[in-house]
Amino acid sequence: MTRVALLGFGTVGSAVARRLVSPDAPPGIVLTHIFDRRADLKRQTLQTSQPVEWTSRFSAVIESDVDIVIEAIGGVEPAADWIRHALAAGKSVVTANKQVVARHGASLWALAARQGRQLRFEAAVGGAMPIVRAIADGLSGERITRIDAILNGTTNAVLSRMEARGCSQAAAIAEARANGYAEANPEVDLRGDDARAKLAILCALAFGVRVDAGEIGVRSAEHVSDTDLEEARRRNGTVRQIAHAEYDRSRRRLSAWVAPVFVRRDSIFARTAGAQNCAVISGEHAGQIAISGAGAGGSATAVAIISDVLAIARDRAAIVPAPHLTTDFTLTTEITEEPVDFDRQPYGLEVAEAV
Repeated sequence: MTRVALLGFGTVGSAVARRLVSPDAPPGIVLTHIFDRRADLKRQTLQTSQPVEWTSRFSAVIESDVDIVIEAIGGVEPAADWIRHALAAGKSVVTANKQVVARHGASLWALAARQGRQLRFEAAVGGAMPIVRAIADGLSGERITRIDAILNGTTNAVLSRMEARGCSQAAAIAEARANGYAEANPEVDLRGDDARAKLAILCALAFGVRVDAGEIGVRSAEHVSDTDLEEARRRNGTVRQIAHAEYDRSRRRLSAWVAPVFVRRDSIFARTAGAQNCAVISGEHAGQIAISGAGAGGSATAVAIISDVLAIARDRAAIVPAPHLTTDFTLTTEITEEPVDFDRQPYGLEVAEAV
């Protein structure tokens, strides 16, 4: 039996909790603790006959005999500090927190390895799209050279809805919010800050480089209009927020940016609609590999979190070595695709033609 504690009972945390206490919960996984600052108010919203200890004290989780702590509170602090405390107390950690992993991943990986515990974060990057495991495990024998991806389900839901309905961005945001795909204020998503943090994580996994997410080039999607999408349609394409990273190992040169760009109608990116994510991973030996999946919403994120919990439970003694990340490289942030500005003919994302 693997005992699990949950930090946070918001959109993601509640989705995880309901899965873990449902009749079809994964066998051998038992939710024993839920931490939330408003535990007394929220405990009534979880219907279960199994004993679950609710607490508003983080120390109650640390002092318990749980094997795995799931961090679902969001924000950088105190989340990063609580993850450190959990690892130091001998507990493995699963997190959906892309900002914590992007900023503190290297030190947290090292701490987990020293403690003989695991830190897993599939949900921090692609929601239900298993890109972390694909790069870290499935493609560990590849020499990855480039990643092009839609990494923010909220922005993709907004842009694809604008495309489908010819509506304003404000109307598309309102619909995404009603469907649970957007926060009350989706600026972090539309500006590209969320995708930049995820791209920084992928650069560490794929290229072994340590890049500050704040240094990655970015162009906001906040000003993409229905007129822009109509013009893209006339040019046989559409607009998507793309996260791009390409690493030249011989020159130690990394190109990384996030921007709304024109993509061709026949590309995998144009076909990715709603709150979906997708990625094209290019390597020297296997060529291009595409992967996709739901990228926003509590249920999709819960899938990734529970998958990580099961991976730890299957082999709790496994030690995942901390990656050796270098800072000895040159970062180029120039956005090489044409902006959403149709005074000039846009290139379209070239990689999309081959998928």
